[in-house]
Amino acid sequence: MESLQHTIETTLYRHKLPGLSSINRDDSFITPYYDGLCLSNVAPTVAAMLGAKRDEWRPLDGRLWEDLSTGIRRVVLLVLDAVGYLQLQRWMKEEPDTLFARLGRNHRLVPITSVFPSTTTAALSSLWTGQPPVRHGLMGYQLFLRPWDVVANMISLSPVQSKQRAVLTGWGLEPETFLAVPSVGQVLAPHGITNRTLLRQSILESGLSKMHFRGIDDLTGHVLSSDLWVNLREQLQRHRNERLFLAAYWGGVDTVLHIYGPESEQWAAEMRSLAYSIEREFLAPLSAADREGTLLLITADHGQVRVPPQQAINLHDHPKLAQNLTMRPCGDPRAAYLYVRANHLRDVRAYIEEELGHAFVVLSAEEALEGGLFGDGPPAPQAAARIGDLVLLARERYMLYNRDNEPKLAGRHGGLHPEEMLVPLFAARLDDFRHES
Repeated sequence: MESLQHTIETTLYRHKLPGLSSINRDDSFITPYYDGLCLSNVAPTVAAMLGAKRDEWRPLDGRLWEDLSTGIRRVVLLVLDAVGYLQLQRWMKEEPDTLFARLGRNHRLVPITSVFPSTTTAALSSLWTGQPPVRHGLMGYQLFLRPWDVVANMISLSPVQSKQRAVLTGWGLEPETFLAVPSVGQVLAPHGITNRTLLRQSILESGLSKMHFRGIDDLTGHVLSSDLWVNLREQLQRHRNERLFLAAYWGGVDTVLHIYGPESEQWAAEMRSLAYSIEREFLAPLSAADREGTLLLITADHGQVRVPPQQAINLHDHPKLAQNLTMRPCGDPRAAYLYVRANHLRDVRAYIEEELGHAFVVLSAEEALEGGLFGDGPPAPQAAARIGDLVLLARERYMLYNRDNEPKLAGRHGGLHPEEMLVPLFAARLDDFRHES
């Protein structure tokens, strides 16, 4: 009998988005599976399990969770930034005694997809709102925001040239109203469900956090991974008798990958440290009463790929392309949005297909939106304006950049490569969890 894990893998590799033939012809792409096997389906699943189902929300495919949900009163969600499914699978084979490998063997591990673009701002916004990017409107890392006439870094909420943070909030951008849909906290609160989240102290008051954690009961900061897992355990113990959604976010893996790259020794060391800390400081000390009626979910926002220097395409080397753009490329280096000068759209598209077709697939903004690349449903205000005229999708391990010096980051994400798009979903009832010393 074919395992559920293998069945889901096969489904995701075969999945195509009708109307996007140029993407569908490239077998190296994985497209988002918004209808039940995507990061955007996680919050709706939590809501359904805890009795706060919302009509417009799509839970995960029932095969992934329904048999685990009986009697569940509390859900703990760990979000591990940049832990890609494929890279994790390879590592678990080399580290079969770690927590992640044992969770995969003894409980449930399946792949799901990230969203497009597979970048933190878009993916976490989908995770914390239960909606695809087209509906929440945060369409990438760097976006042209028409009301302020600026290309903004959507993590720092500042113009891309600025080293200051939250400049745009001083210009009138309100993080609490920027996303066009409610957050998971706002959905759960009216149902009497306690909702608490743990974040790094340095991002606790960031604009992005204010977007994502509207309506939650408590947002707790931590300094390092050590106090994160202790604090998470104490929160679970403190709310033993409540309906509870308890979430924690750890960004350390993403940082290590950006600096040292996928498959590096530093990455493997971080994964070992992470697995040990979660088990030793969070799971092992829990009593049977602490575990009762509790479901543990672990997932990630995206994976990463290593981009070799020779596959980093510099816009400076293509002046015929650059001179026909009205501004620098927006979005992400592996999922770029191009704003084209009037009456030059055909010329720009032809140039990309002829000169850069080996590195990129190019779509019109209309094709990408209508084809469902960003999801379906009513688009957020300004969603179309934030993806320009053309969407540039990196093939294999290419990227587009626009600098005099070579890019420094070893690991990248944002595109449709399986290493970026496939993320793990672990599901384990803590009633059944057994610590191995």
